Amino acid sequence: MSFPFMAALSWKAVSTEYVSTSTFRVGQLGMTEDGSLYRLCKSGAAITNTLAGKINSYTYLTACTGDCAEAATSGAIADGTTKVTVLDTSTIAADYYKGGYAVIPSSGTVDSIRTIRKSTAGAGVSTTITVDAPYTQTYASGGTMALYPSPWNSVKNAASYSGGYEHFVCMVNMPITSAYYFWGKVRGPHWCWVNSTWPGAASEDRDVVFHTNGTIVMADEKINTSAVSCQRAGYLMFSGNYGDAMVMMQIE
Repeated sequence: MSFPFMAALSWKAVSTEYVSTSTFRVGQLGMTEDGSLYRLCKSGAAITNTLAGKINSYTYLTACTGDCAEAATSGAIADGTTKVTVLDTSTIAADYYKGGYAVIPSSGTVDSIRTIRKSTAGAGVSTTITVDAPYTQTYASGGTMALYPSPWNSVKNAASYSGGYEHFVCMVNMPITSAYYFWGKVRGPHWCWVNSTWPGAASEDRDVVFHTNGTIVMADEKINTSAVSCQRAGYLMFSGNYGDAMVMMQIE
């Protein structure tokens, strides 16, 4: 069975090839023969640590004053439209929001989330987005819309991860040049480095999460702090006593 939104990937594509341009869109799913899932990602800086999880560098702040926007629409959103102009005061390049999400934060609506296919450049006044499917309801002019960039764009080394609103989006096995596209692994058997006690050494010690530096740690060790709920990485399949392990990645 195949799906139009999922690419069939070779081992060569996910382990050695990366490119400066791509016909796929960021965030598209790909699958290898063993059922492992990959997302097409774009690096926001050179990726050198290939044993650690990779983060997206966007910060999603409460009032969307970071890398996302929360602003009013310049007109009503009509039933059937796919284009919306948002009074985003950011200075951004064309397609900054491509592959991201447009959300109408209203508790009274159900047809409020769309994937952004493209967006115009913004010079501090507004940007116009084109979404993936027509709206099926009418929204009043001046209503609030939140615009989020793609989580798989601007992916960086996890060494700079310190908290805030960043999160791990993939694992990768090869160095990547800045601003290049690559297939980041999000699910399936994966060999990685472990920053903790030998996983599996204790009875029933199997659940693994991400440490702040992108390495894998046993869930009960809580290397971050005891008050932090670490992001789930998966569960243990095999482990050695050299700090390495094979885990079933479950980023998504």
